[in-house]
Amino acid sequence: MAILSGSICLSDIPREQMKKIKCKDGVERIYVNVAVIERKEKSQFGHTHFITCSPKKEERVEGRQYIFGDLKEFVPQNTSPSPEDINNAPSVSDDDLDLPF
Repeated sequence: MAILSGSICLSDIPREQMKKIKCKDGVERIYVNVAVIERKEKSQFGHTHFITCSPKKEERVEGRQYIFGDLKEFVPQNTSPSPEDINNAPSVSDDDLDLPF
């Protein structure tokens, strides 16, 4: 499973796409429907996806920009050895260990 990371610009979200909903707990919260879409080509900054609000067809405004964020695949820096590395490593004897107990 890929992890996507990036940032969004809250001020680029069209206000009319923000919906105030009264939740079951009685608190009003603001929601935005979004879609994460894979780019056809990677951007110059390595972004592979973008995030956009997803207005209904009848809500779309000609010329309005609905994209408000860029994402790219997060590749964690794994410093732990893989199971294969461990299996291929030489065994350790008691003499090799300098443990305080």
